[in-house]
Amino acid sequence: MKPEWLERDNIQRRSRISVEEFIAEFEEPNKPVLLEGCLENWAALEKWDRDYLIQVCGETAFSAGPVEMKLRDYFHYADLVREERPLYLFDPKFADKTPELGVDFEVPVYFREDLFSVLGGERPDYRWVIIGPAGSGSSFHVDPNSTSAWNAVIRGSKKWVMFPPEVVPPGVHPSPDGAEVACPVSIIEWFMNFYGATKKWKRRPVECVCKAGEVVFVPNGWWHLVINLEDSIAITQNYVSRRNLLNVLDFLKRPNASELVSGTRDRVNLYDKFRTAIEASFPGMTSDLMQKAEEKKAQQKKPTFWESVTDAKVGGFKFSF
Repeated sequence: MKPEWLERDNIQRRSRISVEEFIAEFEEPNKPVLLEGCLENWAALEKWDRDYLIQVCGETAFSAGPVEMKLRDYFHYADLVREERPLYLFDPKFADKTPELGVDFEVPVYFREDLFSVLGGERPDYRWVIIGPAGSGSSFHVDPNSTSAWNAVIRGSKKWVMFPPEVVPPGVHPSPDGAEVACPVSIIEWFMNFYGATKKWKRRPVECVCKAGEVVFVPNGWWHLVINLEDSIAITQNYVSRRNLLNVLDFLKRPNASELVSGTRDRVNLYDKFRTAIEASFPGMTSDLMQKAEEKKAQQKKPTFWESVTDAKVGGFKFSF
């Protein structure tokens, strides 16, 4: 990474804000934020080094791109790799495979409303351990199923570049139905060929370097690219709260939802299952949220007092001096 690619850091950074502040300032308006000081109770921050993970995970194999690898083998590979696109260990079942890892962290207080949990064992994949060497990462994408996400760094550091839902990143070409996304061959290629142009945009991307002990909130629908600046370990989790429940339901009932839904065996019936389970667990919540959304929409369209006076032109009255 060239130094000029790391200079811009324009994300809002907040420390020890209340849940109410987080909702009002970031989750409700769908804006990203970097949160500091909310992982202090995580045992993982102290324990999760290579030796500990290799010892605890033993012979367990984890998903690294198209292959399954034991951690000792993956770390050996990561030390030697010189590829432009290193394999990225990204496993959604890590806490089931190694329960000891699941007790070393807890969901930060801001993200504990997790409505997909009403589906129990049928919920889509939602949390991953992420391990990779410098240069590994994820090219531009939007998180699955219209969920929001949080990403907590345990070791190392990550460069983030994010664009709002209505701004497609340069060099990225999503298909009209959203089922496919064409990106440059590698993350470095994107920086080399497209990053410089964004400095002249009126709506510049939100960027930051997230370090160990920090958390990035990724609102639903935001495009984001992430690259490890050094050997890194992180936990990420996608979630549905009542702030984005309607977005998720709309996504799940799209005509081509079977092509768009991910992380579950039953891609066809997820909407019906989720809607039914939500209504059973939280009677009336969906209709209440829909009513509030309609009221908010109407309020935004309602003219101000002065606009109504101007538009009315009652009787053609005018002052004479």
